[in-house]
Amino acid sequence: MRLSGLRILVIEDALDVLDVFTTLLRIEGADVAGAASGGEAMTVFRRRDFDVVLSDLGLPDIAGDALIRRLIAAARRPIRVVVITGEGPLASARALEAGAEVIFRKPCEWERIVTYLEGIRSARAA
Repeated sequence: MRLSGLRILVIEDALDVLDVFTTLLRIEGADVAGAASGGEAMTVFRRRDFDVVLSDLGLPDIAGDALIRRLIAAARRPIRVVVITGEGPLASARALEAGAEVIFRKPCEWERIVTYLEGIRSARAA
């Protein structure tokens, strides 16, 4: 299980995509929680510690970059923010400025995302 022990919050407003992401991450061994909006994400985030936030930028209630800033400010310990989005270059640039460390553009090969997350898990374990 490549992502065993990694705690991930997935934020995605398309419920079918959220379901697929959370299911696939669990299959890889991650401890996963999901949220379909920025408000829901903040509620879940305040209840638990996460190692990684995997977020879309096009959310119904808050701009992705604003959410990233709020999550980083609310974190009790350092978190890694990974973005998967179909938004354009301007939104991606704002997300990076807000604290995201990498942007994956939709559609993206799932294996690339898992490999990136596996690197985070390995660095955390070292």
